[in-house]
Amino acid sequence: MEIDKDFNLTVGLRIREIREAYQMTQAQFSEKCDLSESFLAAVESGKKGVTSKTLYKICTTMNVSADYFVRGKGNGFELDAITETINSMDKFSREGALRILSEYANVVHKLQEKRETKS
Repeated sequence: MEIDKDFNLTVGLRIREIREAYQMTQAQFSEKCDLSESFLAAVESGKKGVTSKTLYKICTTMNVSADYFVRGKGNGFELDAITETINSMDKFSREGALRILSEYANVVHKLQEKRETKS
């Protein structure tokens, strides 16, 4: 079926994107996720699909939402990875991380406004 081939290729390319974003070789990524290197290569090229179990392994190991692999996001996986990481923290740590991110976002926003005003 053509749909299966397209889906396998899309998921494989998203897995490759994550691996490359973490600057990992196929050997490093497959070892970390407990996959064979040849299987990972076949998945990344769209020749093979992943099972839900394999997808779960990758998601939990790399801290990425399965939603990204299946549906994709316009902003890439980074936001999903950050959200998953924060959601896995205890309440105290999560609140601290959110305060830090909020302060950082405010500073960046103010700097952008200053640059736009000067332009």
